Amino acid sequence: MIFNLTNFFSYIWEEAMNNNIANILSLLEKDIDAKVLDVGCGDGQYTIQFRKKISSHEITGVDGVLERLYAAKRKGVDKIQKVELEEKWPFQDNHFDVIISNQVIEHILNIDHFISEIYRILKPGGYCVISTENLSSWHNIFALVLGFQDFSHHILKKVHTGNPMSLHFGEKTATWSKKAHSGVDDTAYPHIKILTYISLIGIFNAYNFHFERGLGSGYYPLFSYLGKLASKIDPRHSHLIAVKMRKGNTSK
Repeated sequence: MIFNLTNFFSYIWEEAMNNNIANILSLLEKDIDAKVLDVGCGDGQYTIQFRKKISSHEITGVDGVLERLYAAKRKGVDKIQKVELEEKWPFQDNHFDVIISNQVIEHILNIDHFISEIYRILKPGGYCVISTENLSSWHNIFALVLGFQDFSHHILKKVHTGNPMSLHFGEKTATWSKKAHSGVDDTAYPHIKILTYISLIGIFNAYNFHFERGLGSGYYPLFSYLGKLASKIDPRHSHLIAVKMRKGNTSK
């Protein structure tokens, strides 16, 4: 059997994504009375998993694309709402106990607003779990050393360019995510800002959140047990990172 490098990279990428969801789930606390918000819920496939892990009676999924929200509703997400994340979010202060946001912050132009809104609508003592790609992952560092664009940033909406090693080089930016978003073209939402593990913690610290735990997934070219072990030891250089940040018991 001939070794297929493209298939191998696709496999370890998918493994990293699955492990990242497992990491997010491990950061969630069981609380049947918790009011939970999934920011950027997409088609709701993970929203349902988050609700089951928390055992909550109520979870709300928000997204900027109606087609995704309709798909989330069909999958069983309790409440859905279209929200433009760059504007004020339509929720009362101190409303939610838990806020989850997976692979969203890298699409946000005004990160200060994003964090401020999470702080505003999260109850004192509540927590958020934020996951994103990691600029300081080894595969991004390797690309930059070679003079290529890092894997995680999108430069143009028209075409994915700057890094010929990318699996999606030459394709229309983000259209490969259609399968995970109910067939919706993701081109309008490119990756704008990619953070590091340290900066992800730091920006939430700056808005009076307290770091509790952080996890990584995807440690290329390692995979399977070795990949998981390396990510656990050194999340700072993993492909995907997830952090748990808690709001103080008193509002600022």
